[in-house]
Amino acid sequence: MSRRVLILVAGLAVAVLALGAGIALRQVLDSRSVTLATATELGAPFELVDHRGDPITEAAFQGRTSLLFFGFTHCPEICPTTVYDMETWLGDLEVGPDALGAYFVTIDPERDTPEFLDDYLTPQSDRITGITGTPEDVWAMARSWKVYFQKRPLGEGDYTMDHYASVFVLNAEGAVVDLIAYGEDPDTAKAKIAAVLG
Repeated sequence: MSRRVLILVAGLAVAVLALGAGIALRQVLDSRSVTLATATELGAPFELVDHRGDPITEAAFQGRTSLLFFGFTHCPEICPTTVYDMETWLGDLEVGPDALGAYFVTIDPERDTPEFLDDYLTPQSDRITGITGTPEDVWAMARSWKVYFQKRPLGEGDYTMDHYASVFVLNAEGAVVDLIAYGEDPDTAKAKIAAVLG
């Protein structure tokens, strides 16, 4: 066999192996994405307070589908828009609070006391529960959900918070089964929630 033929055969063999490896890798990734989309384990036990000052723990995310959002009340656009969107989804889906809960966890507990959260949420919704507490406990809870947040100084002692902006959709076991991106099409968002509701 000539050298040119040997090089062609070797090249073809490498291409076939690479294609096979690529297909196998895609199958693994596809199976992982199905698993991750079915139920991703995030979060850890916590003991915080809601916007009424009542104790709240991770048990709040058990027994019904839930929407979970991390934000802060001084947010200029993303957070008020998301609160409005969640309230709209809750109303449009016509599902009672026993079947679907919604939570707004502050990542700015230094300013977002229960009273401040109550003043922020109550005029907008009677279905969304605010969650706050000591900075250390709130930030530990946010980290357990792998939520990005970072204080950014604005000068003269003021600051804002950069943060993750998607809504977690949780199943009745409290596991993440989907995400709703900021600004996502409302029909798509409601379809994701409805799929978990069953």
